[in-house]
Amino acid sequence: MDVSIVVLTKNAGEGFRNLLHRLFSQKFTGKYEVIVIDSGSIDGTVTVAQSFPVKMTRIKAEEFHHGKTRNLGAELSIGNILVYITQDAVPLYDDWLQKLIEYLRDPKVAMVVGRQIPWDDTKPPEKFFYKYYFPECKMEVFSGVSHYYHDNLFVSNVNSAIKRNIWQDLKFSENVVRGEDKEFAKRVLLGGWGIIYQPAAVVYHAHDFGLWSVFRASLDVGVALSQGAGMPRSKNWIAGRLRYFIQEAWYIASGEEWWKWLPYSMAYEASKLLGIGVGWIKIMFLSILKRGDGYQA
Repeated sequence: MDVSIVVLTKNAGEGFRNLLHRLFSQKFTGKYEVIVIDSGSIDGTVTVAQSFPVKMTRIKAEEFHHGKTRNLGAELSIGNILVYITQDAVPLYDDWLQKLIEYLRDPKVAMVVGRQIPWDDTKPPEKFFYKYYFPECKMEVFSGVSHYYHDNLFVSNVNSAIKRNIWQDLKFSENVVRGEDKEFAKRVLLGGWGIIYQPAAVVYHAHDFGLWSVFRASLDVGVALSQGAGMPRSKNWIAGRLRYFIQEAWYIASGEEWWKWLPYSMAYEASKLLGIGVGWIKIMFLSILKRGDGYQA
């Protein structure tokens, strides 16, 4: 088996059938399998999955973990290349798989990440996020480079391919709450391998989060960053954040109903930053308390 595609599911919804249809209609020169690991769906996800020739595994909802469950998918697979795609992503073209793995022929490349573009009805702040971090140009990131493109937020298991032997050496962290892809990528770079961003391997993907959901998701990001899940930052990352906010404001102000979306985008970004900050501080505070308890003991 050349490639194993791993999909983690829970209540994947109506679009899941379309995803599986796209996966099984790929024009690929080798052999590939599709592995689905479901963690407690109560909708029709399992039934839909079983209507396709997938390898199906079911786990309890409380057993799910971003890194641990992806490691399980790799353990259940037999492909030389591991491809990860989320249940809410859909490849645009039938050469997605071929494009995603082609740069893995390079012995120096360990991981390839594909492009994500938002759905048409995605909120403007989220649309800009994908426009900014998932451009149309190819990018290469190798160990020791002096500049990281926007801190490499494009590194994502929403749409990625990894050499099996590299995964066997490193595996995904089962400690970080999320961001297992970026924590893994950090160790890939430290090991001397490279990561390629391949814009031709493109999928639809976006979240329709409200402000509270954005805050909660960002809270986990802050926790993960404090656990070591962050990629190396570019030297001028503060200036980079300011540039992002300015370009986002310009993008939204140039669009329709800017008077509605411009203040919303400010609240959206504030929710992100607040969530990340609270998550980071929470873990730092608990770590200090733990060290204090240990000292007293």
